[in-house]
Amino acid sequence: MSVSPFDPDDLMVSIAARLPIEVDDLRLRTFTPADFDAVSGYRNHPDNRRFMYAPDQTPAELRAWVAGGAPVFLRDGDACNLAIESDGRVVGDVMLQIVSLASRQAEIGWSLNPAETGRGFATRAAEAVLDLAFDLGAHRVIARLDRDNTASAKVAERIGMHLEATLVDAEVNPAIGDFGTTLIYTARRGVT
Repeated sequence: MSVSPFDPDDLMVSIAARLPIEVDDLRLRTFTPADFDAVSGYRNHPDNRRFMYAPDQTPAELRAWVAGGAPVFLRDGDACNLAIESDGRVVGDVMLQIVSLASRQAEIGWSLNPAETGRGFATRAAEAVLDLAFDLGAHRVIARLDRDNTASAKVAERIGMHLEATLVDAEVNPAIGDFGTTLIYTARRGVT
């Protein structure tokens, strides 16, 4: 079977036409500069940074992150970060990243304000972005999680993803200064 790659122009037009995404009481939308304070309150929170495998974001990096604008998918690795909004408040974010244009593969990820956990926000937002990835034509979607991030593992399982790989001591996690073990969850179009 011949696989046609994602067309970047089609991807950008298609995703722009679908935003914002309404899911029950949630709204998934692009960020705006007005979201800076809310994002600053949870992106660098120790409970979140522990699982992001990246150093704290500086104020300038956070301002760039919430600058807003249309999603751009021109090359492998490009990502769209969407605010998860509930009752007019940003409670977290969800990401759709293109892993491979040629192989029609994507990655999803999510992060919540620790004060907003336990209310199903991550599950509903992650499921909506997984559906979006498949609607856009993805063949395979992954979620990469730290082995100790049991809450996110439960979200991945709830939305129909399956544990495919465990990468022991895969990379150094700056939050702990030691190697972390990565779990790769996957979902494939038409496969349950």
